[in-house]
Amino acid sequence: MFNFSIALILFSLLEVSSKNLMNLIDAVTLTFYRFALGLVTIIVYAYYKKILGDLRKISYPDFKLMAMLGIINITLAMSLLQLAVKYSHAATAAVIFCSNPFFVFLFSILSGGERFNMRCFAGVIAGIGGVALVMARHGLHISAGAVFALLSSMIFAVYIIVNKKAAAEHKPVVINIVSFFSGLVVMAAYLIISGRGIMLPPAFFTSAENAAVLLFLGIAVSGAGYIAFINTIKRYSPISASVIFLLKPALATLFAVFFIGEKLDAFFYCGLFLVMSGSWLILSSKYYKTN
Repeated sequence: MFNFSIALILFSLLEVSSKNLMNLIDAVTLTFYRFALGLVTIIVYAYYKKILGDLRKISYPDFKLMAMLGIINITLAMSLLQLAVKYSHAATAAVIFCSNPFFVFLFSILSGGERFNMRCFAGVIAGIGGVALVMARHGLHISAGAVFALLSSMIFAVYIIVNKKAAAEHKPVVINIVSFFSGLVVMAAYLIISGRGIMLPPAFFTSAENAAVLLFLGIAVSGAGYIAFINTIKRYSPISASVIFLLKPALATLFAVFFIGEKLDAFFYCGLFLVMSGSWLILSSKYYKTN
């Protein structure tokens, strides 16, 4: 349970920790730096575990698949999640992003990878209702942040589905090294071509706290968090590890209220309950199918 708890806590701190940096750093630039630090952390871990040699065993088709995973996850999903944090409450971004099990189920049904069953369908209905409450709890106006979070959740669901093929052939640490690197290369090209540049703004260096937060996001959340998540999958199963996304919304909400004083209304908590209930129905259905 140690790795599971570490991954849950670190992943739940992402939105809260990065919220204040959004006033100083471009969302895509922040994502680039945190995954660059995460990549270094995972490479050090792989060296310590003597896994780096496995990189030479990757075939060209598998390398292309892993590279695509990095673009889907880091360049698209995580950048959109950071934009969601910038333009909405940290708790809102966390709850909507963790609706990805619903999209995994829906996309798997459409692709023929899953069979329809009522338990999962009920979970999807509950989840959609919960996301709708969280997104539109202030009336008909839906914030840009909520839309970014929803897009991030959908793209991350695609990443989970595509990741199954790569995970069947290679160790998760190896997949993350290649995918992180590939995603970072594309992000660097985008930042340079768009004129944003990859340099941190001068305002960032006015406080040592900013550097500490960025190091935490990179080394802890994107590095140690992914390692702990990988070890959880190895120790238990992917389904058991997915429970992190069931529990994260509640813990992220507590962190948002406690650390940055976010004010959340009854509609938000009703939506949170529905999202968590829907995730539980989907994940428990998959668990029962494997036992």
